[in-house]
Amino acid sequence: MDAPKPAHRTEGAESEHIALLSTQFRPALRRFFSKRVKEQHEIDDLVQDVFVRLVRKVQADGSQIVAGYVFQTAQSVLNDWLRKRQVRQASAHEDIELDQPGLKDDSTPERVLAGKQSLAKATAAVLELPEVTRTIFLLRRLEGMRYSDIAKRLGMPMSTVEKHMARAVVHLDLRLNGK
Repeated sequence: MDAPKPAHRTEGAESEHIALLSTQFRPALRRFFSKRVKEQHEIDDLVQDVFVRLVRKVQADGSQIVAGYVFQTAQSVLNDWLRKRQVRQASAHEDIELDQPGLKDDSTPERVLAGKQSLAKATAAVLELPEVTRTIFLLRRLEGMRYSDIAKRLGMPMSTVEKHMARAVVHLDLRLNGK
């Protein structure tokens, strides 16, 4: 099953493409991840990551998406998520004592400045988002709310919340990473 190729690289076209992919593949992808991920609250994010990767792939080489590639991408997203989870859990087992004599402070003026510049750039990129899109992004990423809870809170369909979130992710990726 092929999805139509986007005509040009715009956020509107990306959102429409993600919406089309969502209609075609969301239920199957949710089942795919439900069988493999114990943390059910992570499934919507994993599905969304699949759609973002697929849209980037289509934009990068102009190819069309076939159903088999959707699940190859889903497996890749799952592998990345498991790797990140494993790293986080491994580092959670060791406490760091900051007052030990062997530890040094790496907060040089250059690093502090670079950190402040990165934060300012990220803040500016978030502020560029339309108000509703920004609100949805902040509720999801900062508050950790689920898409369904955001949809209820804002009184809109969950698919609309997903479209706004996809638009935010694409915009921030473009602004912060130049991709």
